[in-house]
Amino acid sequence: MKISKVDTPPEIDGIISPNEWNGAIEAELNFQAFPNQDDTPASEKTKAFITHDREHLYVAFYAYDSEPDAIRSPISKRDSISSDDYVTVYFDTYDDKQRAYYFSVNAAGVQQDGILTDSSGSDNEWDGIFEAKAQKMPNGYSVEMAIPFKTLRFRAGKDDRWGLHFQRWIARKSERTTWMRLSLNNPSLLAQSGSLFGFTDVFSGSTIDVIPTVTASNTGTREVDPTNPLQGRLNNENKIDPGVTVIYSITPTMTLSATVNPDFSQIEADVPQVSVNQRFPLFFPEQRPFFLEGNEVFRSSYNAAPRLLDTRQIVDPDWGVKLTGRTGKNTIGFLAASDNSAGLRLTPDDENFGKNAQFTIGRYRRDLTDKKSLGFLITDRRFAGSSNTVGSLDGRFRFGDGGKHLFAFQTSYSQTKELNGTERKGNLSYLIYRFDNREWAFRLGLSGSGRNFRSQTGFIRRTGFLRSYHYIARTFRPKEKSWWASIRPFIVAVALRDQNGNFDETFFDPGVSMQFSRGLSIYTYFSTSRDNFLGRGYTTRRYVANVDWDRFKYFSISNDFDIGTGVNFNPARPEIGNLLNNRLFFTLRPFTKLNSEFLWLKSSLKSRENSDTLFKQDIYRNRTIYQFNQFNAVRSIIDYNTLNQKIGLSFLYSYTPRPNTAIFVGYGDTLFNGFDPLFNRRESGLFRESRSFFAKFSYNIRF
Repeated sequence: MKISKVDTPPEIDGIISPNEWNGAIEAELNFQAFPNQDDTPASEKTKAFITHDREHLYVAFYAYDSEPDAIRSPISKRDSISSDDYVTVYFDTYDDKQRAYYFSVNAAGVQQDGILTDSSGSDNEWDGIFEAKAQKMPNGYSVEMAIPFKTLRFRAGKDDRWGLHFQRWIARKSERTTWMRLSLNNPSLLAQSGSLFGFTDVFSGSTIDVIPTVTASNTGTREVDPTNPLQGRLNNENKIDPGVTVIYSITPTMTLSATVNPDFSQIEADVPQVSVNQRFPLFFPEQRPFFLEGNEVFRSSYNAAPRLLDTRQIVDPDWGVKLTGRTGKNTIGFLAASDNSAGLRLTPDDENFGKNAQFTIGRYRRDLTDKKSLGFLITDRRFAGSSNTVGSLDGRFRFGDGGKHLFAFQTSYSQTKELNGTERKGNLSYLIYRFDNREWAFRLGLSGSGRNFRSQTGFIRRTGFLRSYHYIARTFRPKEKSWWASIRPFIVAVALRDQNGNFDETFFDPGVSMQFSRGLSIYTYFSTSRDNFLGRGYTTRRYVANVDWDRFKYFSISNDFDIGTGVNFNPARPEIGNLLNNRLFFTLRPFTKLNSEFLWLKSSLKSRENSDTLFKQDIYRNRTIYQFNQFNAVRSIIDYNTLNQKIGLSFLYSYTPRPNTAIFVGYGDTLFNGFDPLFNRRESGLFRESRSFFAKFSYNIRF
């Protein structure tokens, strides 16, 4: 598809006026990508248009609909439209079938954007500056976008090509329609992109974004009252934190970022997880903008490989510098940061108290072809004479018709010097083979780690093991359009041995996944597992079911249910008990401006001998947002954890007209009911652990 240039750009008002898009290329989205593929026609008509001038790409959609009143178009915050009707354009700006920007807009004009990688899927944490408007019509809705070339990293000479996709999501039907015909025998969306070429006279110079931030806060933390050592008091501290981040796009393919005294406070709290009876640590995703921008550069070639870089290990940096980009078939990344949290974890009388940890990370990847790549990652953390250095080589190779076969590997070596002078050296390796076509899916994986492997910049749940992973599935689909879309019986088998060759953990999970045509999906299996804990083996059996139903305009529901037997991993009383786990997620959308999410997590284990409760944890959470318009909103989060009787309260006003430009005013409170955490004692009443008021201001100045 050869793109044209316009002298008079269209007005971005959401209305596709007569003659306004003359000269633009037109495309029709005639095929289904989900729930059916392979030439299944789209149930609704959709047209897309694309053109450009020197500064912007212009994209428009006209989404016809036979039931316009059923279109879901709530006014929500940015990046929260996955349950709505929306349209999407994908740009693979290097045409390497590895990575693409995507820009989505719902029927109310709410934006969502992100980066799609062939190895990791969609990540909407990336935010780009673009303009978009939408308009409801009697026979559907229309969308117009203006995407600055400054927002993208790209090649756009007259001989350069981009990969291109147009797609539409019809929420009530759980149907995705697409411009390009997609084959179930090819697992890669990017490998089935259309082609966009013919760019002339587009902006390709350097840009600078300067983002000053100021955060003013009043934080109270409960401490022992010096006048009465048996009581506590709230110690309040006022603080003003200025900071600045500068993003310099050296070329359209290379970006340098630097930040000084950044405000990395999280406006959005982590989604709670069950913490009781866990053998290994829990993972929480990154949410901070400085680390999110360009983070796909540092990932391994395969998303399920061990995570050697987890930027949340850089807890409270004083400064950071990052370079990411691409030249030819070479992708490079460099990150350095100074984190003051390491020294603050020590007692004031420690000689290393207040010292910073220094992080240095380097990444290089070479794309041999659009289906083959090799990469190298090095991470280094140093603190007060201690050090941890990890070097890693990874690769990813697709082959066969449509790239149905995939082989990926990662091999790593670490060298560590502890604070006490102890030195350790270790290795970690990961291999996987995948096969996917219309009917069959196979996975064969092998990973192993020495006991002395360490990654202080990553997230590694355990070391000293050899793990094998096996998966096989057969998919059945109706021969013609039906009330069901697919049924996939599967078997998962995992065996994990320690370095002495003894089985430490195994499980065998036969099950079935069912997808229906109207937003209902069911995933269920029966699990038989064996755990070796404190030198003894425990065999348990569980039935697990997940149900997701997003059929209705005003609400959706998801529930994970897990019942059977489980192991109590408490060294004081290891035994098998009756297990019950449940995760219920319910979203209520009574009208376009209100969205209320209810989450209930439950985990309990009772002794089979005398019905004693070995552990029990319930977490209740409500997150409600009232969106005055696309940019102004108020949000509340209220949660309660029965394990420690902890109450969390959070209230926030936000004004977010575009990425990195925002005003936040918030209040947070943490209380305990019937428990005083300061003195670790049970006592009636409410005890406040902390309370905070804050206001944060940031503004993106682009040159």
